Amino acid sequence: MKNTFLLILAAACIFLNKKLYAQESEEVNTLLDSNSINTETIGFFIVPTVGLTQMDGSTTSLLNVRAGISLKDEISFGAYFSTALNEINPESETIANVYMDYWTVGAFAEYTLLSKKVFHLSFPFYAGYGEVQMDNENGDAGLGEANFLQIEPSALLEVNLHKNVRFNLGGGYRFIGEMDYRNFNQSDISGLTAYIGLKIGLFK
Repeated sequence: MKNTFLLILAAACIFLNKKLYAQESEEVNTLLDSNSINTETIGFFIVPTVGLTQMDGSTTSLLNVRAGISLKDEISFGAYFSTALNEINPESETIANVYMDYWTVGAFAEYTLLSKKVFHLSFPFYAGYGEVQMDNENGDAGLGEANFLQIEPSALLEVNLHKNVRFNLGGGYRFIGEMDYRNFNQSDISGLTAYIGLKIGLFK
């Protein structure tokens, strides 16, 4: 009886040991497969850019800053912020000593073609929300503001100055959604913008 019990106990131990080994060697199924996420192909960057455009007949300088991540140095996405650097004086404005402020914020997606070449092309596409408002030297001029949606497809020539620094030069066209403010509307502040800037980051 004792020997029979020992044989059964030994067989149970062998069975459990095989079962535990099989469970350890079996891969866990998950919704997100870690093997499909290759961090070696993910980079990140920041792009400070200066732009020049026209808004309601007034020459406007813009500061555009965007930051994001890139996949295989080809597809990128992230967020941006753009604002006027100078006081904008719309031609249609009838009140003296006021100027217009402009800013927009949103997201972007970008496709970069042949990034390993010294000279290559990049195509950022912006989509965001913005505001214009008339101000004076005391701040708010009491003339309200207007908000709008904006998209801007653009194209840039990029030059690899260093493995972590790229110079870019190009332009885009700003499309403003329906908006009426003071004596102008969306067609008066939509338009072409010329850009020059640097892309700084870890490109993979």
